[in-house]
Amino acid sequence: MQLQWYRSFSLWLALLLLSLLLHIWLSWHASREADAVVLTPPAPERVVDIQLVSEPPPKELVFEDPIEFEPPEVLVPTAAVTPPPPDVDLAMKAAAGGASRGSSLPLLTDTIVTAGRGATGFGTGVGNGLSNSAQGFAAYVQGLRETGLDVVFVVDTTGSMDWVLNEARAHMIDIVDAVRLLVPVSRFGVVAYRDYDSPGYVTRMQSLTFSLNKLTGFLGSLTAEGGGNFPEAVAAGLDVGVAKAGWRLGARKVIILIGDAPPHDGDLRHALALARQFATDSGQLSALDVSHDGNPALIEAVVGRPVDHNLFRNKPLYDFQQLAEAGGGIATTMAGDVRITKQLMSLILGGRFASEAGLLLEGFVQ
Repeated sequence: MQLQWYRSFSLWLALLLLSLLLHIWLSWHASREADAVVLTPPAPERVVDIQLVSEPPPKELVFEDPIEFEPPEVLVPTAAVTPPPPDVDLAMKAAAGGASRGSSLPLLTDTIVTAGRGATGFGTGVGNGLSNSAQGFAAYVQGLRETGLDVVFVVDTTGSMDWVLNEARAHMIDIVDAVRLLVPVSRFGVVAYRDYDSPGYVTRMQSLTFSLNKLTGFLGSLTAEGGGNFPEAVAAGLDVGVAKAGWRLGARKVIILIGDAPPHDGDLRHALALARQFATDSGQLSALDVSHDGNPALIEAVVGRPVDHNLFRNKPLYDFQQLAEAGGGIATTMAGDVRITKQLMSLILGGRFASEAGLLLEGFVQ
């Protein structure tokens, strides 16, 4: 019995020792692996450069010249939105001389009748229904519609010009309406000039504008003063009109000089150079002489009786003739009229269509 217990004790002791040895061996082996992990040098750090690419700033748009455009208040006539009365067929009936009144058709019709009574109702024979004058006028107006029209009035505002300013104020809207009936995209400007020693100013300007309010407002602010001697600062007025009015590129450019006195002798050469420069730049400069010496009808209207026309010049100032010739336009007087509207309308249209201009204005000027 004792022997059996001894054997069992020995067996358990042997198992205990074996377990202890196995535990010691496993602990030693695990510690070696841990030391190896601790002693192993760390892996070198890898440096990665990250480059952030930002979007470039937007490029600023740079224009060579600022675009200056003044929206028109109205591109159609302000006082009338329909064509003139039937009597105003823009001189077609008058130019053809036919007896029939015909029908009232638009001037710039796309269809030209080649036989019978014709598009404008004059004549009964075979033909195109349009006179050479009417055809030329229609073609001229069509060209203006394609390019646009800029008109600047260069006006003497010395003491003797009071009646002209009154006429301009009274009928400028009529003139603008009549022109815009033909050429809707038309602009107008005014340069007022006096003499170098006149009170207030030598030149003032309303640059080219679509606005009738600006145009009539400027005319309303003008008064006729100064100008005691005969010559005036014509060259100064032309200088402002040619260089500073704000002409559109490609538009038909027209300057109309309105006065009753020539430029100073020392200024004439400069004025002629300005006129030639304007003509070279596709402009046209015309002149309207409103002096009593060139228009005895004005004196007759004042005194109420006929006067001897042989005692008067009856033609434009010679300097005005020179300026108009240099500027590619025409010089004219009032031609027996006492109102400037018809002459201004004719000069705006190049001076070649006086009868057409007169008939057109009949639909506006009462």
